[in-house]
Amino acid sequence: MPEEVTKKRDSLRLKQVHKHSGDGNSATRSLLKESLATKLREEILAGRIAPGEKITEGRWARQFGVAQVSIREALNILTADGYVTKGHGRSARVLKLRDPDIIHIYQVRGVLEGLAARLTVERRVPVDDLESAMVALREAVESNDVRKVVERVQHFHVCLLEKPGNPILREHGRRVVIPLYAFTLMRALAKNLDASPWAFQLGNHQRIIDAIHMRNPHVAEQVVVHVINLFLESALKVWAH
Repeated sequence: MPEEVTKKRDSLRLKQVHKHSGDGNSATRSLLKESLATKLREEILAGRIAPGEKITEGRWARQFGVAQVSIREALNILTADGYVTKGHGRSARVLKLRDPDIIHIYQVRGVLEGLAARLTVERRVPVDDLESAMVALREAVESNDVRKVVERVQHFHVCLLEKPGNPILREHGRRVVIPLYAFTLMRALAKNLDASPWAFQLGNHQRIIDAIHMRNPHVAEQVVVHVINLFLESALKVWAH
């Protein structure tokens, strides 16, 4: 289907949803902002809104034929998903990470995920869900769907951060990991990558699980820190530039 036809069709659908959203129906309003968030996300992933670019609410409200507040609500979703940054009282911009930002993020990740692994061992928390996440990651790599791969990698690491049941660790870990993988996907699609870089890293993800199974908390922590450093090296070589 030609892109122009697709745009007109999607715009019509959004207008129809918006037409019925003024009756105070919260479900309909939720559908509208989710639809807008999906459209804006695809604009970002297609590179039509570049990393670091300001997202002007009025412009997109006119383009989609909706109220500006609906765009604002959609941007809040994209902020939570890591694709957009919104400082207090500042305009929304597409996330942009430079090499120093990426290095700093991975350094903090190593500390947080290493701590998560250590606490998981100390508290003897089962890791069945982490093993299931590993299976799902392998399947995604085999499908060679880079979107699915990045989603499954993120799920694996969020799962690890949530294992100890520490809400502070979970919150700060998600703040670090979720924007990182949003940007990873943006760069992977921009570079037209397939799943092969993540296929190479499957063994290192398995090492995290194996280290936890060893039941030595300090070894588990050290292994995770080392593996995260390997992931950083790969990121800088494969998708960061």
